[in-house]
Amino acid sequence: MNRNEEEETGLRVLETLYELARGDIAASPTILSEWVGGDERALHDLLARLDAQGLVDADTCRLTMRGLVLAVSLAGSRKVARDAA
Repeated sequence: MNRNEEEETGLRVLETLYELARGDIAASPTILSEWVGGDERALHDLLARLDAQGLVDADTCRLTMRGLVLAVSLAGSRKVARDAA
């Protein structure tokens, strides 16, 4: 996976964690790999990197406040883009 694909997957993970929380669905690496696609082991590694950046808590598979702000911003900007199309 190249850097751009990894960043896009990271953003999808943040958005997915946000959507799962909104739906009151407990997140796990297994559920994330089903929703986002890809290998569960690679997802564990990605969660560790997002944790190191302060965006998720990899142990609980939840967004931090910083990650929540980014996920809400992403979801909002994509909704605006869809509505404008």
